[in-house]
Amino acid sequence: MRQIVAAVLAAVALAACAPQRPHEPLPPPPLEKITAAQVQVPRRGELPPLIGQKQSHRIVPKETLLDVARDAGLGFNELQDANRSVDEWIPPPGQDVEVPTRWILPRTRQQGIVINVPEMRLYLYPQRTKPGDEVLLRTWAVAIGDDDSPTPEGVFTIRSKDKNPTWYVPASIPRSERPQRVVPPGPNNPMGEYRIRLSKGLYSIHGTDVPWAIGRQTTHGCIRLYPEDIGEFYSLVKPSMTGMFVYEPVKLGEHDGRVFVEVHDDVYRRFKSLDREAARLVKASKLTNRVDPERLRTAVAERRGVPVDVSRDVQTARSP
Repeated sequence: MRQIVAAVLAAVALAACAPQRPHEPLPPPPLEKITAAQVQVPRRGELPPLIGQKQSHRIVPKETLLDVARDAGLGFNELQDANRSVDEWIPPPGQDVEVPTRWILPRTRQQGIVINVPEMRLYLYPQRTKPGDEVLLRTWAVAIGDDDSPTPEGVFTIRSKDKNPTWYVPASIPRSERPQRVVPPGPNNPMGEYRIRLSKGLYSIHGTDVPWAIGRQTTHGCIRLYPEDIGEFYSLVKPSMTGMFVYEPVKLGEHDGRVFVEVHDDVYRRFKSLDREAARLVKASKLTNRVDPERLRTAVAERRGVPVDVSRDVQTARSP
């Protein structure tokens, strides 16, 4: 018995003297993919509200910004713009990045489908709303047309919906780029599993066979959604539903009495100066006395695509 006790004590002592293995870092908490929010439709003279919430993420080994963007349901542009100093392909493990799942709603009619082209984001409202209504809003990241085939502006209606579509390659696409003129349904079809045809030319909203393209200028003018998002969007819309392509690289909004601005790249270079456009919007909204011009200029210069508080005396404001 004494021998057994002695052996146990010796083992305990040996374990106590052994070098301790460092604790492995805990995995980061899962990102919340925000695609829905309850919002109030602005009344006449009111600024659009903010939706969503701030999030951050700590990079783990072998993770890229594309991985983080897709996990959060963001386009690559959104994550890259919010973290311009971070290498998108080899971000250092342990690096904290901002996950921009907070948005100012476009200043347009809050009905049906609204696609803000430079933001590369789609918003879906109920088909009929009126000022002051509390409604459920849906939103998803998208890809848009490249410089040679820009996504248009203006209103449209949904003409039809197709599941597992066949793609008849338009004559405008060179054969050197697409020698196969008819692409059947399947994993190599760039439309993915769902297509929503629009009344505006040959444009459609559809899925994709290259998810990394979301949040980029990669299409011939159509709108692409992630494969995991397009099915949900498809189920929520129907023929005759109306929509609008808008072009708002600068958006103003209000939260808790504070004025915010969200600035994106002018992807098609349609403004001579985003500084002038921001100043114009502030003046047109009668916000000159509420907005700090220096903070506004800084937000425009940085173009981080996230809501920035530009209210005067912002240092005394509580964090939203």
